[in-house]
Amino acid sequence: MYRGAGNEDEGDGHMTDQIEAGEPAKPEPRRGESIVTRLMHKGNNEVDALLEALGMRAQLSSEGQDLARLVERRLAQVSWGTHSQALDQLDVQRSFLIHRFIRPLKRFERDSRGYGYLDNFLNFVSILAGVGASLSAARGLPPAWPIVLGLVVGLLQSISQWLKPAQRSTRRGLAASELRSEMWAFLQGRERYRGKDDQTAWSILCDQVERVEDRESAEQDQEAAAIHESYRLPT
Repeated sequence: MYRGAGNEDEGDGHMTDQIEAGEPAKPEPRRGESIVTRLMHKGNNEVDALLEALGMRAQLSSEGQDLARLVERRLAQVSWGTHSQALDQLDVQRSFLIHRFIRPLKRFERDSRGYGYLDNFLNFVSILAGVGASLSAARGLPPAWPIVLGLVVGLLQSISQWLKPAQRSTRRGLAASELRSEMWAFLQGRERYRGKDDQTAWSILCDQVERVEDRESAEQDQEAAAIHESYRLPT
């Protein structure tokens, strides 16, 4: 008991020394305080505290992530209720942006580039094979050379007609561009978002993103069905 009292006196003396020295005592966090409130005590405003609590301050590396970060910050300024309710809402919105915007956008851009490269490769090799077949025939080379090179040209053209890489590349690129344009329109309050409050604008944005992805999924299903039909033997 005596030792405990001594420690208490020492603690009071230390606090008195701090006050006399002009050093403010650090406020102890209350048991019922949320992490957002604690972050606000450190000097962060409410928007920064909400974003930091959800870990939204990732390093930027692409236009899609830049747009997602700007949308997150815009939504963090909306009054969703208490800090707990705001964190729940922002968590759902962040998941939507990651899974229904950033990842599809990357996939559309990757597919657009891939099909574009494939189309260029097929056309380039097909042209080379055609020129080679003509030259081999003109120079009097063995008949096997023009035949083989002609078969290569036919095979490459068949693959191009089967996969339609140019058409797929264009459509994937348009889908990616549409997603980016929709996000910029939301952030700038243009077109269908003009004059809308943030909650209403967010609902419209979700519907538009879903519409782009549903249309692209339906077209991919049609492509898969067409390829499957091409395997079937005519009856």
